[in-house]
Amino acid sequence: MRAVVIGSGIGGLLTASFLAKNNYDVTVLEKSPRIGGRFANLPYNGFQLSTGAFHMLPHGEDGPLAYLLKLLGANVQIMNSNPKGMIFYEGKTFHYREGWKYLSFTEKARATKLLLDVKRGKLPKGEEAEMSGREWIREKIGDNEFVDLFIKSFLGWADSVLDVPAGELAREIKAALKWGGPGLVKGGCSAITDELARIVERSGGKILTRKKAVEIDVDSKKVITADGKEFPFDVLISNVGIKETVELIGRRNFDREYLKKVDSLRPSEGIKYNVALKGKPRIGNTVVFTLDTERINGYNEPSSVSPELAPEGYTLLMLHHALQSRNVKVERKKGIEDIYKIFPNLDEEGEILLIQTYLNGNPVNRVASGQTVEDFPVQDVYIVGDAYKPPGGIEVEGIALGVMRTLERFNLGSFSEWYL
Repeated sequence: MRAVVIGSGIGGLLTASFLAKNNYDVTVLEKSPRIGGRFANLPYNGFQLSTGAFHMLPHGEDGPLAYLLKLLGANVQIMNSNPKGMIFYEGKTFHYREGWKYLSFTEKARATKLLLDVKRGKLPKGEEAEMSGREWIREKIGDNEFVDLFIKSFLGWADSVLDVPAGELAREIKAALKWGGPGLVKGGCSAITDELARIVERSGGKILTRKKAVEIDVDSKKVITADGKEFPFDVLISNVGIKETVELIGRRNFDREYLKKVDSLRPSEGIKYNVALKGKPRIGNTVVFTLDTERINGYNEPSSVSPELAPEGYTLLMLHHALQSRNVKVERKKGIEDIYKIFPNLDEEGEILLIQTYLNGNPVNRVASGQTVEDFPVQDVYIVGDAYKPPGGIEVEGIALGVMRTLERFNLGSFSEWYL
């Protein structure tokens, strides 16, 4: 059975690994000179930054991605965060549990009940599921500024949006209660994607770089690349997005209603700031949710687990903010002002290494969290990656859930216990 995979991002490589290990004849086509997509290391001035992600998994060694890696026997080490999170508020950084002091007795009781309901699977339905997630929290707990700022920060960091439907937010909370907090990948993002590439190739698959797919001929079942090469397939896995796959096949092959749904999909967009500070790790293996800031939503410190990601004598921090406007110049300016609010002595202690902006053709996610995920309507063509994240799946964990659904269609496992 011939399987062609377009794109060597984490969704494409995960799927390719399972197919190759199950005796499919796998060929991965990657348009770039290197593999990994937005989940790879990026060498820069002696640091190992990343092409997109934060060298971190949202649910560490206990989430869906880690589970798939274990099934594959991948040689990857993931270190769970401790504490699961911290909060920057009123000029101070503290353990997330201390945040309870900003809630009244009644608000604490309501919040506790809400968490118990979500944990038990009592989730919003119908119109309630479609309402604003932040408004849903206000209705359930109360109009508490600290709580709203925390949810805003969490969503900005986790999803690169500042709000999602209540149904999606409830499932993301359920995921955090079920699988725990984040964890750093030892060696950074490339430790995972490089290992997946090794699994594909050890299992007989091929990974071809500088091979840009320009057309998918679904009638003769072949992918045509920019250099005129043809790659026949029995099944096709696309890791380049729903809209992009539709364009490769040709819009004429889809009905009007489906095209309207595709055209309505919106991406999530944001800016990542890479900061070098002199000296030892500052926060360790955790995430700081920044409530005091105007743009920055949170940050982490990947070199606290992997010192090799920074030159000796430095530590590496990554900060992120979800775009609030299309004026990137203004957004970056406000983001930098926030960085100096968090690190007032930055000029003496370090520097901003690199600012990476993710929008237009290179967004944070091609389909923002909270939008309906549907199976692709073309036979033997499957979507994986950041455009196919089932409800509640945060970033790469959502990608892993989407891969699970795809693997089930090939009868390569049953993963129902993982769906939220």
